[in-house]
Amino acid sequence: MIDKSQLKIFPFYNDLKPDEIEKLLSFSAIKKLDKGQLMMGDSGRCNGVPLILKGSLRLFRVAENGREINVYNVHEGELCILAAVCILADLEYEFSVQAQTDCVLAVLPPDIFKQMMTVSESFKNYVFNAMADKLITSLRAIEVLNFSSIEERLKDYLYYNADKNNEIIGTHEMIARDIGSSREVISRHLKKLENEGLLIIKRGKVLLN
Repeated sequence: MIDKSQLKIFPFYNDLKPDEIEKLLSFSAIKKLDKGQLMMGDSGRCNGVPLILKGSLRLFRVAENGREINVYNVHEGELCILAAVCILADLEYEFSVQAQTDCVLAVLPPDIFKQMMTVSESFKNYVFNAMADKLITSLRAIEVLNFSSIEERLKDYLYYNADKNNEIIGTHEMIARDIGSSREVISRHLKKLENEGLLIIKRGKVLLN
C-alpha cells in the first residue's frame, strides 16, 4: 500500500477529495522493477495503469526485422497513458515496457481506474491532458523523424525526454536506438553539443545545461 507522500508528486493530488485519495491509497499495488527489467511483452490484456513513483519506463514495439521502435518514456510523477487508453477502450496492450532505471510503480486496477475517471474531475482532466500531451509528442516525433537532421532529432529527443533534473538516463546506444541512428553517430553529435556548452556527457546519462 502506498502512502499520501508518494502521491503528492502527481499534479492531480491537491485537487482530490479525501475519499478519492483513500481509494487510490487502498487499491494501488506497489510494483518494483530493476533497471532493464521488462514489465510486459507484446500483446496482452492490461492488468492496470502504472503510476510512476520513482524512476522511468520505456515503451517500445519490436518490428518484424527485430528493430526496436521507441514510442515514448514515462517519468516519475506520470502515469502510463497507453495503459489507460487500452483499459478505457478495452484493447489489448501491444507494447513492451522496460525499466530504464530502478523503478517503483503504483499499479491502479482497471476497475478502480475507471471509477476514478468517473468520480474525480481532477483525475479525469489530468488523464485527458496527459493523453493530449503524448499525442502531440508522438506527432512531433513523426515529424522530426521524417523531416529533421540527426542533430535536430537528437536535440528534440533530449529536450522531450529530460526529467525534472534535466537528465536523460541512457547510454549512447540506447539514445541511438530510440531515434533510429547508430551509436557512433550519436556519440559524435553529443560530443559536439557538449563542446558547444549545451550539455554534459556522464556515464549512462546526459545532463542538459
